[in-house]
Amino acid sequence: MMSGPHQRTTWLWTAVAVLPALVLVCFQASWPLPFFSDDSFISLRYSARLLEGHGLTWTTDGAGQLEYVEGYSNLLWVVLTAALGALGIELVMAARILGGICTVLGLWWLASAIRPSNGKNAICAAVAPLLVASTQPVMIWTLAGLEGPLVFALLALGFAGLMRRFADEHRDPDFARTTLLWCGLPFAAVCLTRPDGPLWALMAGTGLFAMSWSQGLATAVQRALFFGLPALLFVAVQMAFRLSYYGDYVPNTAHVKAEFDPASFGPGFEFVKGALTAMPGLAIAAALGIVVLMLQRRTRAFTLVLLLPVLAWLTYLMVIGGDHFPGLRLLHGVIVPLALLGAMALRASSNTTMRIVIAIVIGLAGGYWNFDVTRTHPRSHEARNERWEWEHKIVGEAIGRAFADQQPRLAVDSAGALPYYSKLPTLDMLGLCDRTIAKTPFPAWLQTVKPGTPKPPGHLRGNGDYVMQQEPDLILFKSILPVFVSGCEFEDDPRFTEYYRLVRLDLDQRDRTPLWIRVDGKVGVQRTEQQVSIPAYLFGGFHMPGAVINRWQPPTGNKEVDGKVALNGAKAIQFWNTPSPAVTPAADGTLQLRMNGGEKARLTLALPTGRYRVSIEPADSGCTLAATDGATLRDGNLTITNAAVTTLELTAAKDRTALPRRIVLDRTP
Repeated sequence: MMSGPHQRTTWLWTAVAVLPALVLVCFQASWPLPFFSDDSFISLRYSARLLEGHGLTWTTDGAGQLEYVEGYSNLLWVVLTAALGALGIELVMAARILGGICTVLGLWWLASAIRPSNGKNAICAAVAPLLVASTQPVMIWTLAGLEGPLVFALLALGFAGLMRRFADEHRDPDFARTTLLWCGLPFAAVCLTRPDGPLWALMAGTGLFAMSWSQGLATAVQRALFFGLPALLFVAVQMAFRLSYYGDYVPNTAHVKAEFDPASFGPGFEFVKGALTAMPGLAIAAALGIVVLMLQRRTRAFTLVLLLPVLAWLTYLMVIGGDHFPGLRLLHGVIVPLALLGAMALRASSNTTMRIVIAIVIGLAGGYWNFDVTRTHPRSHEARNERWEWEHKIVGEAIGRAFADQQPRLAVDSAGALPYYSKLPTLDMLGLCDRTIAKTPFPAWLQTVKPGTPKPPGHLRGNGDYVMQQEPDLILFKSILPVFVSGCEFEDDPRFTEYYRLVRLDLDQRDRTPLWIRVDGKVGVQRTEQQVSIPAYLFGGFHMPGAVINRWQPPTGNKEVDGKVALNGAKAIQFWNTPSPAVTPAADGTLQLRMNGGEKARLTLALPTGRYRVSIEPADSGCTLAATDGATLRDGNLTITNAAVTTLELTAAKDRTALPRRIVLDRTP
């Protein structure tokens, strides 16, 4: 145990050692702004609903009942973000603040691992945090809203604690008991932070077991068990909570992502190789550190405590096929033991002058090398240029305001910003937050269309029939037409082609937003015995004339059939490329149809026969209505003689822009 004055001196020199890394990380973390991952908004939606009293849920079902699905994979992060939110901090800012705090703490604990007590030691202690601060995971993900910084901080605390206890072992007779319980707590917290977190505790414990083997089997088992006991307890408690609250043994995300596929190993290997070459200063410093430590008898055994978790995690990443996110998101844990391998090797040197020279060279050269690669790497620029989440914020807020009263069910490919900002009941068509889709097997047609397709995490689950059975009121794909499995599977489903209309939602963004609206859904045509209310935006919609089988089914070989399919897709694109009419929000947030002077817009639908009095809202909308196909309209009175089909046509006045919101048909005797 350090004395008070010695401890204060160590704190002072630790602050000196970590200062260069803190300056660098402030400079680095601001570079990709305003990047904030869409998956971060999934976690924030759970945090928000927890604060609103809905528990750890993501949405309600079609009947308005809470759906208990564990669509997050970062419980501790969700709870800590909610805790900051409870203080009145907006949740995006709360996640950024939490990420910044965790990164600062992680860098501090890295610097403190070798207990700098003077200027010379501080130079050596500065190397590990400096090498880490210059890497992609820290630059891209410190403020991007996911749990990586928390994993980094906890592992930095845990591994640094083990390093310090290793140095004190000859003075600490309780090393295998009380001390190891405390060392195991940060690893236990990692288990609550990520479902794959137990791998870190397991492999660090295995390293402790191997390190202690020379002292006898009983000592080795005792140390591993005492170290792993907190993790076992935390995992057991979370498992009990998961079973009682969600009724499942694993998080829902595991059903989506965790499936062994031999085809994923190749991409996974390339990912790991690319990850190590993307932080060359750190990787080379760690490699040199391993060589130095393995050559020395005193440090050889403890090297396994740092090295085995690294090897296990990199193997795990290869097995799952790597990670599609930019910025090496899943390398947050690895950078800790890699940096400490280099730091420990420096401390092991007996030549003080040589140790300082090497520390300066590795810290400056390795840090600059990491920095240069990080700033020029394509995946870094991918994150820096990613702005679509903030476009989804605008869309989500717009449809949330427009449909706050109706609470329609929204089906999405992107389950983050859109649901978070709209606050609407939502169906996740990729399955992260939907149990049925998550447990649907990968479709066989994937291998028919693209033989040998590996299964990257999170994007190849789907169930088009199930989505159509749910009858979502609104559908938002990543593009105009479906891209992912669920949407592709109802490209030829008559429930989709017949009952949904594509509208151009214009919110003064760089691009308009394609929104599919169910004609008879909560925000579609509303019918009672005495009235039919038709939203004007349906007049600006495109009715798919038939199947669009251009992604998941091979050509039939019938030129006529294949030609019609191709033509249907071409018609949808042609409609989209026509700028008007478009749907825009009115001053009160409700949606209206915007038509240029003299423009026409038609809507064909089935209406009950009879006589109706027609009114257009608002009365000064600047357009007139006509009727054909089994209906006549004279002097504001509509007579429908054919219930099978009625075509209504809006025409904008030639000298102005028309902005109708609703056409109301009141039945008359």
